Amino acid sequence: MELVVDEETEKRLRRLCDLSSKLWNEINYARLRMWLEKKPIDFKATYREFYEKYKLLIGSATAQTILLRNGKAWKGFFRLLELRREGRLPPFITKVSPPGFGKRNGSRTLWTVIRKDRYKMDADRIVLRNLGTIGWIEVKYKGPIYLRGERGDLMIRYDADRGKWYAHIAFSKISERMVRGEWRQVPRQPKGNLTAGIDIGINNLMAIYVENGLTKLVNGRPLKSIAYYWRKKIAEYESTLNKYGLKTSKRLRRMHGK
Repeated sequence: MELVVDEETEKRLRRLCDLSSKLWNEINYARLRMWLEKKPIDFKATYREFYEKYKLLIGSATAQTILLRNGKAWKGFFRLLELRREGRLPPFITKVSPPGFGKRNGSRTLWTVIRKDRYKMDADRIVLRNLGTIGWIEVKYKGPIYLRGERGDLMIRYDADRGKWYAHIAFSKISERMVRGEWRQVPRQPKGNLTAGIDIGINNLMAIYVENGLTKLVNGRPLKSIAYYWRKKIAEYESTLNKYGLKTSKRLRRMHGK
């Protein structure tokens, strides 16, 4: 959902997100250096070092959430390396790389993650609390939320190409969803006891087979056509940029986004 910010709110959001992104980059660099030097990564020591450094700046809960996410990213990376050594890496994963840095075009990206007990939603507003030296932030959002249930962490990011702020809410449990303007209960139990298999493809986006013989094909050609259109537009625009010695632009990044 899009956030509606005034000058003061944006100032606070920028500081919070800049420090959050900086925290990720600093601990990521410390751990990357250990890995490149063939040393065991000391997760506990690096966690303590940067937690102490940032807990008063952005709040202990926010610092903890970002540090734990970085730790999970590294452990996921090591798991993929293990699968690759065993020859069990999924075929759709073509490259295994360490966790990346929050940078884009040489500048730090602006983002943060707020733990679920450090924000609350009130009508058309989100209130972020216990943010260290920043204190708190109250920001409006626009657009409906189509789910109800147990909310998880809240991610906030700034899209530099559009010049807009966005928030993303994770739901750990969903009780209701909006359907044609009405709230409807989400079934907690399967409606039947049949097993189905789904094969993902290109021309057929999904081929579904149910054990009772029911089959269904989801046509992927319209999406394939849209993808071809944008690849052609992007290639033509990249060719124009190259004539002027440029590799990217705001317009090109928007085209990739679309």
